[in-house]
Amino acid sequence: MNRRISFKIFSRQCILAVNFIFLFFSVNATAGIMHDFDIRVSFDGALTDSQKGVFTDAENFWENLIIGYRNEFDGPGLDIAASSIYKDGKGGILGSASYTSTQSAGTQDTDDYYRYASQGVMSFDSADMDNMNSGRLLNLILHEMAHVMGFGTLWVSNDLLNDNKDYIGEFGLAGHRIDIADANAAFVPVEKGGGSSTALYHWDETDFGGSPELMTGWLDNDITVSRATINSFADLGYVINPEFSVEHVPEPSTLAIFALALLGLRARKTNKA
Repeated sequence: MNRRISFKIFSRQCILAVNFIFLFFSVNATAGIMHDFDIRVSFDGALTDSQKGVFTDAENFWENLIIGYRNEFDGPGLDIAASSIYKDGKGGILGSASYTSTQSAGTQDTDDYYRYASQGVMSFDSADMDNMNSGRLLNLILHEMAHVMGFGTLWVSNDLLNDNKDYIGEFGLAGHRIDIADANAAFVPVEKGGGSSTALYHWDETDFGGSPELMTGWLDNDITVSRATINSFADLGYVINPEFSVEHVPEPSTLAIFALALLGLRARKTNKA
């Protein structure tokens, strides 16, 4: 079974727990890399040392994948304030996340213009935090960090949606075409349902053939991270580790698969307010 998730951008909220199989591919394009992408997480006093360690694991994952900014921009990195507060008790809203400040690079209305998140917040219900194992918490934090970094939240600012609010970023779309084995796909479908807290900030899960994916608006078992998701960070102006680079989409024969299995999770489908 699955659970709808919602995600907070300022007034919106997000919850998720997943397990992963990651698919990446590599190329030789490494020009213009600045190895300066750094996530810096600060904590409030309510988080335990073990919980802080899980945030560090999530931080390290994204820093291993994203290593810099395009066009040799000396980017700001990302400061995230993480907190644990009582929200609505065990089993309700697990957490929320948003960017709170951005920094722009390049010349507006040109191909070298990007808007990056520079500061953000992530907060979690203390009642749920106390009942989460480290695997489930890691999955939740990875999803939330992706939103703070710009997935969904900075698509409009970086001109990545068409008039129908579907995703048309060059690299994300190229990865999606491989994901669904359709070289003629014109866009990556974006979730339109689920209310204002879910719609327009996640992939539409149905288009992934019913397969659960990290950045859809649904919580499922055995979630994967699609090429479309990885590529979308290149569309946001980040440089991906050359080992998993998405500067260009290679032929399927050159794909390299990197798998990391995390803890599974079962959940009931619920409606969000």
